[in-house]
Amino acid sequence: MNRVSVKELAEFAHRRGHIHYRYQSATLALEGIARQKAWQQGRGEGYRREHRVAATFGDLEVSGRIDGWDAHAGVVEEVKTTRADAEALHAQMGDVHCAQARLYGAMLALEQDAIVRLLVRVVYLHPDAPVERSYEERWLRRDLVTYFEATCGVYAAHLALVRARLARRDAALRRLNFPYAAFRTEQRRLAKHLYRGFRDGGDWLVEAPTGAGKTMTSVFPALKAMGQGALDRLVYITSRTTGQRAVEDALGRAAAAIPGAALVTVTVTAKERICFVPGTPCDPDRCEFASGYYQRMPAARRALLERGRAVRQDVEAVAEQHRVCPFALSLDAAAWADAVVCDYNYVFDPVVRLTRLHSRLFARVGLVVDEAHQLGDRVRDMLSAKLSRQTVKAALAEKALPDNLAKRFRSVDRALAALARGADEAARLIPKPEALCRAIERLAAAFATEAGLDTEALPRAVDAYWQALGFGRAAEWAEEGAFHYLASGRGRGLCAQLACTAPGAHIHRTLALFQGTVRQSGTLAPASLFQCVHGFDADAPALSSDGGWEAERLGVFAVSDLSTYFRDRKRSLTALATLIDKLAATTPGNALVALPSFAYLAALEARFEAFRRRERDGGGEAEVRCQTPDMALVDRQEFIAWLNQTRKTRRIGFVVMGGVFAESVDFDSQALRLAVVVGPGLPPRSLLRDLVAQDAERGGMTGFDVAYRQPAMARVAQTVGRIARTPGQRGVAVLVDPRFAAPGYRAFLPSRWRIASVRAGQAPDAVAAFWGRG
Repeated sequence: MNRVSVKELAEFAHRRGHIHYRYQSATLALEGIARQKAWQQGRGEGYRREHRVAATFGDLEVSGRIDGWDAHAGVVEEVKTTRADAEALHAQMGDVHCAQARLYGAMLALEQDAIVRLLVRVVYLHPDAPVERSYEERWLRRDLVTYFEATCGVYAAHLALVRARLARRDAALRRLNFPYAAFRTEQRRLAKHLYRGFRDGGDWLVEAPTGAGKTMTSVFPALKAMGQGALDRLVYITSRTTGQRAVEDALGRAAAAIPGAALVTVTVTAKERICFVPGTPCDPDRCEFASGYYQRMPAARRALLERGRAVRQDVEAVAEQHRVCPFALSLDAAAWADAVVCDYNYVFDPVVRLTRLHSRLFARVGLVVDEAHQLGDRVRDMLSAKLSRQTVKAALAEKALPDNLAKRFRSVDRALAALARGADEAARLIPKPEALCRAIERLAAAFATEAGLDTEALPRAVDAYWQALGFGRAAEWAEEGAFHYLASGRGRGLCAQLACTAPGAHIHRTLALFQGTVRQSGTLAPASLFQCVHGFDADAPALSSDGGWEAERLGVFAVSDLSTYFRDRKRSLTALATLIDKLAATTPGNALVALPSFAYLAALEARFEAFRRRERDGGGEAEVRCQTPDMALVDRQEFIAWLNQTRKTRRIGFVVMGGVFAESVDFDSQALRLAVVVGPGLPPRSLLRDLVAQDAERGGMTGFDVAYRQPAMARVAQTVGRIARTPGQRGVAVLVDPRFAAPGYRAFLPSRWRIASVRAGQAPDAVAAFWGRG
C-alpha cells in the first residue's frame, strides 16, 4: 500500500501560482495551534477538532487530520494561522488550502454514507489579533468523491512511473560492480563496514587520507544497500565545491553502468550561485522565473528527472528551457531523486533544512557527511545569529520606507540601543533580550501585512529584515546550556549575537533521522573528541585507514627549535625565511607555505624578498606569490593554476591556513611537492571561544582542545593534505614550531603520519634524503 498525506496530495496535484518570498511562514507551529484552539472553543457537542480520516484509491492510502468537523452543521474547516494578509495569501496558496479542505470533505463522504452535501471552509486566523477571514464552498457528495478520485489519479499515475523506475534501479544496483578497475584492500575493508552501517542503521566516523578514494568508498556501499532494499535514498553533503565535484563524478560513474536513467541524482546548488536574476527577491512581479512557477514546474521536473543526472549545468538548462527558477526546480526534483548532493545547511540548518529529503516513498535515507572535521563549527554557525544596529540604521535611512515599517524598525533599534547602556566596547554576556525579540516579531508581522511593497526600492530594509528574522528564529530554538546571548560595541556599531556553543545535541538528533550515517574526513584525530563534539559517546564506532599506501610516500618533519609564538615571530623571521628557501631548493617541485594570519604572511614575505632572486644549484630564481584578502574568484583560479605548473624555476605560494588554498582544494601532486606549515595557528582568545571551552568542559571534554587546539590542528592537517594526494605521488611536509613536538598537539595529527623531529639546521638535509630515497 502506498501512503500519502492529504497535504502532500493537495500540493502535488493542485499547487498553482508563483514563488513569493513574502509568504514564507512567519508563524510558529505552537502559536498557530494555540490560536486555532482558542478560536474553536465553545463549539457545540457535534464539533470535532483534529478529526482523523483515511481513504483509499486503488493501492493508494490517503490520511490526515481535519482541523474542524461539525457533523451537525455539515461543515469541514481547514484552518491556517498567518500574519500575512489573508486575501493575498489566499490568492497565492488558496489552490492548495482549498484542495486540502475538499479532500477532507470527500474522505468524510466516503466514510459516512449519510453525508449528502457539505460546506467546505478555509479559515485564515491572525496569531496576535482577533482577525479572521473565511472562504466557503458548497459541495455535493458525488462531486467531492469525483474530485478525490481525479486528484488521486494524478498522483497515482506519477507514483506508478516512479515505482517502475525504482524497480529497474534496484535490479541494476544489485548487479552493479565497483566502477573502478581495482578495489584496493583498504577500500574494500571500509566499504564492508559502511555497507553494514547503511543496512543496519549504524553511524560511522571515518578518517582516511585524501586520495584514498573515500568518496566512492562511501557511495558504492550505499548504492549496494539501496539495491538490496535497505536504503531508499542517499544524501551526500559537502562543504566545498571540490567535494561536490568528486561525488558527482562517483555517482556519474555508477549511473553510467545503469541503463535508462534508472538512477536519478540531483545536485542542489546554493540559491545565490544558481539564481538567473541575482539580487532580485523571489517576487513574481520582478522575476519571470518565479512568476507562474507552479504551472510550469511539473513539466520541467519531469524533463530534469528523465535526464537521470542533474548537476548544476543540467538544472540550469532545463530551467531556462521551461522558464522556471533553477533553485526551486532542483528542490522539487530532489524530492524524487535517489541521490541528492548538497551543502551541510540543507540537512542541519533549522531554517533551510530540506524536509523533503525524507518522504513516505523515500523513508530510509542514508547520509554521508564529507569533510566532517568542519561539522561542529558549521553547525555552531547555523544555529547562531547576529543583528547589528548599523544594519537597522541603514534600513531606516531608506527614503521609500513605509511609515509602518519605519515604526517597527525604530522599535528594533531602540531595543538594540538599550543593550549598550552602561557597557564598554568589549563583547559581553547579556540575558535574553526579550524586548528585542518582541520588536522583531512585530517587524515580521508588519512585513507580512505590508501590501504592494516595492522591495527593489528598499534593498537595505530587506537585508535588515532578513537579518532580524534570522535572529528571531534562532531565539526560538535556543536551548539553555548550549546557547548564549552576547552584545558587543556601542552606538551604531552595537551588535547583538545569539551564539551556539555546544552543537552536539542538534547534530545527534539530526543524524538520528537517517537510516545510516558516515562522517568522513582526512582529519578526525582524536576520534573520541570528534565523537563527543558531534553528540556521540567517546567510544562510538570509528574507522581509520592509511589508504593502503606506503608510509614513505609522505615525509613529515617537525622543526621544534624555531618558535612561531606571537612574541617570537619578529626575531625569528630571518631564520624562518632562510629555512623555507633551503627547503624549497631541495624539493623537486613547487612549495606551499601556510601561516596563521595575513599579517604574519606579509611580514614573512617581506623578509623572504632577499631570497627571491638567489640562484641555488642551477635551480633558477624563485617565483613567489601570496594570497591576499578578498581575492576574486578568477585570481584564486589563476593562483592554483600557477602553483600547478612544473617549471625549471621554483614556485612558492604563501597562503593563510584555513583559507581557500589550504583546505579542500586540489593541487597537482606532480607539481606541488612541499608544504611548510608555520605554527599551529591557534585562534585568538575570545569570549565566544571561552564559552565554547566552558560548555565543552560541562560535556566532559577538554575545553581548550575543543575551542582552540582542534580547529587549529585541523587546519594544519588539511594544509598537509594538499600534497601527495594520489597513489604513487610523494611529498614532504615540514611543521615549524616547538608545539608540534608536544603530545597534546601530536594527538590531533593523523596517526598514519610518521613524524620525524629535526632541528632547523638539519631539516633541509632530511628533506633532501627523503627525495634521495625515491
